[in-house]
Amino acid sequence: MRPRSLRIDVSDTVSIGERVEIAASLFLPDAVWSELVVAIHGGGYSRKYWHPEFRDYPGYSYAEYVTGTGKALLTIDVLGMGESTAPDPESKISRATIAAACDAAVRQVVNDLGGTFTLTGIGHSMGAMVAITIQATHKTFDRLAVLGWANAPMFLGGTTSAEMMAALPAHGYLPSPRAPLRPLCFLADVPIGLIEADEAQRGLSPACLGRDALTPGIVHAAAASIVCPVLILHGVVDTSPDPRAEASYFTSSTNVDVVVLADSAHCHNFASSRILGWQAIDRWIGSLGTQ
Repeated sequence: MRPRSLRIDVSDTVSIGERVEIAASLFLPDAVWSELVVAIHGGGYSRKYWHPEFRDYPGYSYAEYVTGTGKALLTIDVLGMGESTAPDPESKISRATIAAACDAAVRQVVNDLGGTFTLTGIGHSMGAMVAITIQATHKTFDRLAVLGWANAPMFLGGTTSAEMMAALPAHGYLPSPRAPLRPLCFLADVPIGLIEADEAQRGLSPACLGRDALTPGIVHAAAASIVCPVLILHGVVDTSPDPRAEASYFTSSTNVDVVVLADSAHCHNFASSRILGWQAIDRWIGSLGTQ
């Protein structure tokens, strides 16, 4: 695996009177490849979700796994999160702006790489909401994996969407309430040291995405417009009360598959069964060929 850090100027796409850059990491396998996976993190996270470097907890890197299967991986920090530009004030941006910035960044990387390959988009949690928006608006990907996102009214562990919405400021960059969400994110077999290491790296999220993520039905129309193949993956404890019913929202898709990952809560990459989840995504990609 040969990782490379990128900063991608998307100022022409995001015309808000300041330089706007998307931070990304490109992981290339050692062999010739023909599949590029683009992974988008969720709220309070960054692209490190896909390649965490916990000193005491090896084996949690999706990047290492996917490049080991001969695929390339592009992980991006969503606009306003991680190391990407956080426009000031936050009210300059919206979910549509963020989706456009992600699409522009992906297209620049694809153009720079050259060659012919298929594109798989993967979004986790709030990042899946963003990925649905990207695909519905820009048709960036050849197929889309939606991980841990509920189009149905969401289950959020010990709190509710209404309670979180009431506590959400109108604008700004906000910390994720990780502690109240532990019952949603991790099963009891996840090491507490890993959870604490993960929470120590939490970042800020734009309020606009937080509001949208807590609004029931916010991407129903977008999901219904997507025509490419879709994979829905949830843990046995996750945001959807009925993961298999999530397929019904993607009414235009040519192919919708659903995986419910045993021994996993919402943060699939930190579950004891994470490799089974990664293998399920890999099998799904393989089953679609180059369509």
